[in-house]
Amino acid sequence: MAKGDDVKAKKKNKAIRKKINRDPAAAVSARVAAIIAAKKRRHTGKRRQCQGMCFSLPTPEDPFNDRRGKEDTAGKKIKKTLPLSYNKGSVKDETDKSDPEILGDRKARKSKHMELVNVKMGKGNHEMGAIPKNSKGISSVDMGCPSKFLFNCLNSIWDFLVGDGEIEGEQKSLIANSWGFEFWKSYSFGRDILENSGTSPSVQQIAWIASTAADCIQRKDSELIPADSIQYSANSPFLLYLVPSQEKAVKVRSVCKPLKLFGIHTVSLHTGSSVEHQVSGLKSCDPEFVVATPERLWELVTLKAIDISDVALLVLDDLDSLSDSMNIVKCIKDKLSGNPRTVVFRGGCSDLSIHAAQLQSILKEPVDVLLLGDTSD
Repeated sequence: MAKGDDVKAKKKNKAIRKKINRDPAAAVSARVAAIIAAKKRRHTGKRRQCQGMCFSLPTPEDPFNDRRGKEDTAGKKIKKTLPLSYNKGSVKDETDKSDPEILGDRKARKSKHMELVNVKMGKGNHEMGAIPKNSKGISSVDMGCPSKFLFNCLNSIWDFLVGDGEIEGEQKSLIANSWGFEFWKSYSFGRDILENSGTSPSVQQIAWIASTAADCIQRKDSELIPADSIQYSANSPFLLYLVPSQEKAVKVRSVCKPLKLFGIHTVSLHTGSSVEHQVSGLKSCDPEFVVATPERLWELVTLKAIDISDVALLVLDDLDSLSDSMNIVKCIKDKLSGNPRTVVFRGGCSDLSIHAAQLQSILKEPVDVLLLGDTSD
């Protein structure tokens, strides 16, 4: 005859007790054993007889104890209170909204408020407080102060340069650079710029130029500026930065490298790499920034490896160092269609009259002249 479940359970428990008795180290106290037994009963769904007798007492509201002592919230109604303006006898209802004097006063206040908003946002034609539009048609909203995206670009470059040891952490951040704000204002007004400090571009100046160009790309992609204000296409780089040597090309590219986080890709073209390698690299990507020596860039342009017709910003790193390549620079300038904005750094040139004719062919009026001052501002 088959054994019942209770016989099997007794036999199993007996075997467990024997095992515990054989191993004194595995024995547990009576309190722990009671806790373990209670846990097993909970898992199996069985309860002791005394535990099954626990219940809530019936009440007149729940005589059959259906709610098991819990309060019934389904039948309660939530009282909704009206705002003060809708309650009877409120102070606001005492005034007659149809009164012409009151309506006229409200309209006057609203009109004055909207006028102040338009002045702050750069809308409308206001003599006081409004910032005029530039010749490119960029709205004055973009002229009040640099955008948050530009500041994010500057902070990314700052963090990279501090970590790389290019800038000491004790210096003020790039956002506090006074030359950068002056450059941004001139660029926003669509003017060409001549940097007349007599030094090569510093890391801070390169960072502001790259961040301003990246911000312009972002605003154009977001349709925050008119589509015809800047001539730029995805098949052509936005920024063309001409440098006199391979070492300077590597330095400028290292400053622009952190902008890759924002989708801005930078390539450097110089004689340190083979032409074939650079041609294959340009086929695989469409960079937004190109840092190049004039000779190598012109060689790649003649091979039709890169299209520079829609460049929107041209930067000449050092006019004195690029003086031997000015004929090639002019050829590159002629390849640019439209009217790209141009930034020229005088560099170590002591007499600008030597390059006066060259500057006239590169820069267009009006030209803003900036001085470096202290870049650590």
